[in-house]
Amino acid sequence: MSLPLIDGTNKYYYYTVLTQLRFTKIVNILFIVQSLGLGLVKFALLQSIFLFSQLIFELPSGVLGDLLNKKIVVSAGLIILTTSPMLIYFTYYMPEFESFPALILAFTLEGIGNALLSGTDDAIFFETIRDEHQEKRYGKIRGNIQLISAIAMGIANLTGGILYSVDQFYPFLFQSLMLLLALMIIASINNKDKVREANRDTNLMQNLRDTLGVFKLLTKSSNIFFLFVYSSIIAAVVNAFFGLLPEYISKIGFTSAQNGGIFMLFSLIGGLIATQAYRLSGVKLNRLIFTILLVLFLSLIFQYGGNKYVFLIGIGLIYIILDILDPIIMEMLHLWVSDKSRATVISGMSLFISLVTMIITPAMGLLIQKTNTIITGSFTAVLMILLTVTAYILRA
Repeated sequence: MSLPLIDGTNKYYYYTVLTQLRFTKIVNILFIVQSLGLGLVKFALLQSIFLFSQLIFELPSGVLGDLLNKKIVVSAGLIILTTSPMLIYFTYYMPEFESFPALILAFTLEGIGNALLSGTDDAIFFETIRDEHQEKRYGKIRGNIQLISAIAMGIANLTGGILYSVDQFYPFLFQSLMLLLALMIIASINNKDKVREANRDTNLMQNLRDTLGVFKLLTKSSNIFFLFVYSSIIAAVVNAFFGLLPEYISKIGFTSAQNGGIFMLFSLIGGLIATQAYRLSGVKLNRLIFTILLVLFLSLIFQYGGNKYVFLIGIGLIYIILDILDPIIMEMLHLWVSDKSRATVISGMSLFISLVTMIITPAMGLLIQKTNTIITGSFTAVLMILLTVTAYILRA
């Protein structure tokens, strides 16, 4: 199947929209706790199972993407992600002794499906864009992807709740349909898998050693190693803090609907910034570092503004750091790494972020309990400042 009138860039955009329309994201907890009556503890357990399965399959999925046909790996992930929402819904018709094991299976599949996509789909689209001689625009394209993702997630959160109020089945059905359309886009990609062709007559174990050897090579390139470690730790710190933030936002007087709107606004602003972040890719490192430090120092000032709206501006400035860094770093990584190891490196990066996030999150939760969220937010900004200064010193 092919869509000749749609170039690789637009396919990337359409694919991003379809895979980010996760209508069940905000209704899963309502369905499992209220409709199935399983309680918050079991829902939390299911979330842990999902995260763990995604974590352990993250790097293997990237290796598979580099050793095998990337389209097959991504297609398998999309098929899995198409079936898991339907399995969750149909537990409604099962007795409890069957429904909970079925939910465990569904959440495990969700984690595996996400892992199969992670890194490998980005690698496919970069190679497609490069084959169309548009790789110099990748930083700008990646920024646009950030914005498109933010808009799609916001629409999914809003629409998912509406669909659920009409019929509980609709969010699960329409999410699966969106992923099937994404599968059609992947099937339409015609770029040659040069790596697979080159590996056809080569020993599998040798291919595996060569693929994983990219991490050894990564440590020998100071620029790339700096980008890999620094951006991964920054992403983990931001993920950990913002994962704990919604409860505090509710405590300071915002409703649950306003809470979701605040995070949607953060995403949209960050996405808009990401569309312009590629302009910084050509500036000197010290100017980029100065920009990041300036944003973080402003965040500290606003967090102690004495007003809940000013506080939101302060934490919003923390949130956009990733949107400044992502287009620049992903462009540099894609241009540095070879086709043979591209999916492995990106999946390895996701694995590293997940591991650091798992370590940092309990520590931040304890800090919030012992102090308060404003102090934790300030600690987050200060930690990011220290990481940025340290990274710059090491690179100097």
